[in-house]
Amino acid sequence: MRSSVHTCAATIFVLAAGAALALGACGGRTVSPGADGEALGQAGGGGEVAGCPTGLFACAGRCVDPRFDPAHCGSCGNACHAGQICSQGQCAVECLGGTTRCGEMCVDTANDPHNCGGCGNACAPGEACAAGSCEWPAPCPAGLTDCGGVCVATALDPANCGGCGNACASGEACAGGKCTLVCAGGTTKCGDECVDTLLDPGHCGACNYACGAGQVCSYGQCGLKCAGGTTKCGNNCVDTAHDPAHCGDCFKACGDGKICAAGQCVLQCFGGTVKCGKECIDPDTNPAHCGGCGKACQAWQECVAASCVLICPPGTTKCGEKCVVTSFDPANCGKCSNQCPPGKWCVGGNCT
Repeated sequence: MRSSVHTCAATIFVLAAGAALALGACGGRTVSPGADGEALGQAGGGGEVAGCPTGLFACAGRCVDPRFDPAHCGSCGNACHAGQICSQGQCAVECLGGTTRCGEMCVDTANDPHNCGGCGNACAPGEACAAGSCEWPAPCPAGLTDCGGVCVATALDPANCGGCGNACASGEACAGGKCTLVCAGGTTKCGDECVDTLLDPGHCGACNYACGAGQVCSYGQCGLKCAGGTTKCGNNCVDTAHDPAHCGDCFKACGDGKICAAGQCVLQCFGGTVKCGKECIDPDTNPAHCGGCGKACQAWQECVAASCVLICPPGTTKCGEKCVVTSFDPANCGKCSNQCPPGKWCVGGNCT
């Protein structure tokens, strides 16, 4: 599913007798969820808002799928580390819940119309992906449910787990039609949370084993000191060279969208985005940085494939590098370049 978001400016057309006609000219951009969509959000913002399809968040000016977007994994600005992918809203080294890794995304190749049956195998417009095959029309085969025109496996789909619209929470996967917590990155499920039993003093070495007062958990063993180059921060042993919550020193946390590298908080861009100043942008679609940092499109243009392209609103016609109303424009009366003689007006597309 795709959506378009438009920004508007005014285009003024001056008529023969000094009269003026102003039309709204809008530049829009077309986006796809989970990979490189644009929306109404601002950097660091998030949440489901008008303008983004249901289930997508507006993050840093894009519509993103927080279940699969490595730059906004689970929430806006929560970027995965290098080599990781975003699966079911969690950064991990492999895809979860039966999904397949396509580039830096986890997708359901059984139902994803952009990767139907395999990575990059897109269905034609109007077709749907069912059981890994593009179909037109698109009846749902046995075992799949029609949810708003999309065939989904409600036994496995975290957005429709057990029924249409029943979405699992961030970090959960759908198994047997029920949302369950899935722990990644070497963590262990202890009750309703994922913990690192190598470093967690409340679950040191095992879920039900807590360290004594004043002790820390280091490599799954309770003790008084941290080992292996880790540092004691409170009652925890942490790696201050890579821990974004303790970067370079205890409790020195990195901001949204940043990772900890060699004890320094740095902005890390993922998913084809590039660093422009203090933000990650998509140079293929961002009108303020179209094709590169600082290369801004004009108000009536949109950024398509890293190039600024003139987009004329309904009711206007593209004549050269302008949007005109051929019904009233004396320089383009009825069609482009049809100039009315001196003393005549353009009315209804005819010089009068």
